[in-house]
Formats: sequence, structure tokens, C-alpha cells
Amino acid sequence: MKVRDLNASDIPQLMALDAATNSHPWDISHWQHSLKADVCLGIDGNTELAAFAVAMKMVDEAELLLIAVQPKLQGKGLGQIIFNTLTQKLAKNGAQSLFLEVRESNRKARRFYESAGFAETGIRPAYYPAASGAGREDALIFAMMMSKA
Repeated sequence: MKVRDLNASDIPQLMALDAATNSHPWDISHWQHSLKADVCLGIDGNTELAAFAVAMKMVDEAELLLIAVQPKLQGKGLGQIIFNTLTQKLAKNGAQSLFLEVRESNRKARRFYESAGFAETGIRPAYYPAASGAGREDALIFAMMMSKA
């Protein structure tokens, strides 16, 4: 599977995959902005976008904003492929560290990030709207140092 840069023509598929994997998906304006300003990568499936990753680069660091894999394709290594390609691209462009926030309840994502080399560095209390829509959920802050690619 080939990782490629995403563009505005991918917005409908990005929004569909985001909605399938995220309790609070981005609206079209978020996607339009990120496709112009951020590193946005995708993997095409047979008939639809199989995975995407979005990171914001700032001088010598970056923040992972979103990463998603089609639910029916999870567990097949696509998340690792797109994540590795993203970190290589960010490192080539001067990023030395990568940060992210993850829902405290998202144990599957936390395991993925820890296996990728991230370490928990802090907490943002009541950062996310609760998936149920009632209340707020803490975000755990993770960080990793990246090697030069």
C-alpha cells in the first residue's frame, strides 16, 4: 500500500473516515485548513480511503492532530505504515519531537502510541467532550523524540 499526500479532492473521503472513527469529527473548514497548512497523508484502499494521518509542523516540533484507519482494516498494520511515513517526513523537515493528545479512555490508541515510542508527559483535565455527549474527558499528553531521517 502506498502512502500519498492528500489534497482537497480527498475531503469527502476524509470526512467519511473521520466520522467512522471519531466521536467528534472535523467539519469541512478544518479539513480545508489542514490540507493547506499541515502534513496530510493517506493510504488508498480498493474503493475508499483506507487511512489518514494529519500533523501540524512548528519549527522543530510537530503535533499529531489525527490518525485513522478504516474500522474494517484495523489490525492489519496500516496505522503503523502511515505513522512511520509521517514521522519520517516530519523528521526530514526538521521536526525533532512529536506531541499528541489522546482520550484517557482510548486504551487501544494509547497502546499504539506507547509501542511507537511515545511517553506520557502530562494531562489536560476535561479537554475533550465526552463521547456520550455529557460531560468532559481528560486528555493525556504524549511526546516522543524523533531521529533524523
